[in-house]
Amino acid sequence: MPKNEIAEIIFKETTTANDLFCQFDDQNGVLLLDVKKPFTEEDFETIAAIIDPYFASRGELKGVILHAKKFPYWNGHANRQQYLNFARNNHFKFRKAAFSMDGFFIKIIARIARGRVHPEIKLFKYDQIAKAQSWILFK
Repeated sequence: MPKNEIAEIIFKETTTANDLFCQFDDQNGVLLLDVKKPFTEEDFETIAAIIDPYFASRGELKGVILHAKKFPYWNGHANRQQYLNFARNNHFKFRKAAFSMDGFFIKIIARIARGRVHPEIKLFKYDQIAKAQSWILFK
C-alpha cells in the first residue's frame, strides 16, 4: 500500500461503565483507547478480554493508541498500581504506542518510558488521531 494511502479500518467497539471507549481492529492489530476518566480495574479486564485472544493467536499487536484530552491520572495508589502492572505485563506485546493527547505530563511519561519499554513511542496532539493511526499502520 502506498505511503500516503489511507487504509479503511474496521473496529470492534465496546464502552466500559467508566466510559472507556475501546476500538479494536483485529485485521491490522490496532487497539485504540479513548479515555475520559482514570482507568478502573474493569477497564483493564475489558482491554485484556479484547486483546488476549489476539496475542494467543497472532502474537504482538501492531500498535495501541491512547487518546485523551490529558493524561488519565489515577484515583489513588491502588489504581496507579493496576495501571503500572498492566503496562509492565503487556508493553512487550505492542510494536508501537501512540499517545494522542495534550498536556505536559505525557511528555514526561514518554521520556521516562522510551528505552524502558518495548514499543516505539510517539506523541501526537489530541486532535491528531488520524496521524497517530497512520503512523502505526504505515511507518
